[in-house]
Amino acid sequence: MHNVDINYLAVLVCAVLSFGIGGMWYGPLFGKSWMAAVGKTEEEIKEKFNPAKTYGLAFVGHFVEALVLAYLLSLTGASSIAEGLRVGLAAWLGFTAATFYINYLFEGYKTRLLYINTGFHFVFIIVSSVILILW
Repeated sequence: MHNVDINYLAVLVCAVLSFGIGGMWYGPLFGKSWMAAVGKTEEEIKEKFNPAKTYGLAFVGHFVEALVLAYLLSLTGASSIAEGLRVGLAAWLGFTAATFYINYLFEGYKTRLLYINTGFHFVFIIVSSVILILW
């Protein structure tokens, strides 16, 4: 087994950065398309929204996502941006895109929602891969 070396500060930075990426992604870039794809208005989304719970749990989820990515980068011995991007792309394709795709097949959501949601995670994982490799 390989020694695993994780920079927890870099993982934390990636998790915090997810809010900036998500704010842009689900705001000005794709916010209206996302709401249309989930079939809700802004008022309906705000109606039962608990910011502390939602953002707190989202932070935990993104921290875990970045932590596992850091673990995979360390296990594979990725040491360059190109290697990090390959690991990140493989992780996104195998664990995020494929999982979302299977769920969407059974849940019957619009394909547009699949692209918006998996696209966000793609950007997050790619940006995190670069940060984790460089840090």
